[in-house]
Amino acid sequence: MRSRFPKNFRHAALRVSAVCFRACMLACKLACVFACVASSLISCAPTAHRHRFTGTAMGCTIDITVDEDDAALARNAARSAQLELDRLDAMLSDWRKSSELTKLNSARALRVQASAQLREVLARSIEVAQATDGRFDATIGPLVALWRASRKSGVLPNADAVAAAKERVGSDKVAIDGTMVVRARDDIALDFGGIGKGFGAVKALEAMRRMGCSRALVAVAGDIAAGDAPRGEPGWIVVIAPESANAQAQTLRAVNQAVSTSGGAEQWIDIDGVRYAHIVDPRTGLGATRVAQVTVVGPLDCAVDAVATGLALCETDAQVAAIMAKFPTMRARVERDGIARWIASNGP
Repeated sequence: MRSRFPKNFRHAALRVSAVCFRACMLACKLACVFACVASSLISCAPTAHRHRFTGTAMGCTIDITVDEDDAALARNAARSAQLELDRLDAMLSDWRKSSELTKLNSARALRVQASAQLREVLARSIEVAQATDGRFDATIGPLVALWRASRKSGVLPNADAVAAAKERVGSDKVAIDGTMVVRARDDIALDFGGIGKGFGAVKALEAMRRMGCSRALVAVAGDIAAGDAPRGEPGWIVVIAPESANAQAQTLRAVNQAVSTSGGAEQWIDIDGVRYAHIVDPRTGLGATRVAQVTVVGPLDCAVDAVATGLALCETDAQVAAIMAKFPTMRARVERDGIARWIASNGP
């Protein structure tokens, strides 16, 4: 049944099958994490107070679940989440020519006025970039542009072009001064691809809380924001699907937490006999050739998404543990070579 929501937004209530849910997630090519209780059809009997909505935002499928007796309130809260995601996409997308981010990147001034939310996501990006030793870096825009062209052409970028782009990358080249974003040079380009969906999921959940729906879950592809637990449950069930057939799926209960998955086996490309991931490694300027599947669980904070992005490029558990020590409220599940383990701030 179609609702009067924005285009592509649908109220699924209790009538969408588990098969349809999986198909929606696969459409995003990010089926690493499934919010199974995001649809009561998947793991519990249908109830009159469980409402599910699906749609698209930020270039991928979104899945919203509300535990609420008032169906109209649930529908309006989900609509507010969709509108918030659309608003943030119009702000943070580097694909939209009219977005605030695109205008900032194309500005020739070194000091550019920026909105509070763009400054917020940039501040968290700088913090995580420093904590991950540059494995995550929001100034990666020049390298992402080169790699997108390579993925399209099937030809590696010229070494000189990569070197020139790397000169424009680094969290030390951007700062926030009051309401201004300050860049060290005018050709620095920000890219929030490794943090934007997590930021969107958290802000969408906040929008639902403002509408009076705190028992809700928002999934934006592999990034999940879970609110208060649904009634009768200790939390929202999130199933982490393994990358390898040798590893087992793991289930956790999320309450007022963010869950983000990065890396994994999706979107690889073969160039000259070498497999490259879609994730660009800021240290090499190319798509990563070895990527772990990482799921990070932490507070409702977009930094969870960024940390997952950075950890996916760690070669060893010791490197993961060193980074996690800087984020004591988070823990990470790292799957590498078919072996998965949880690593918290106190080490493996």
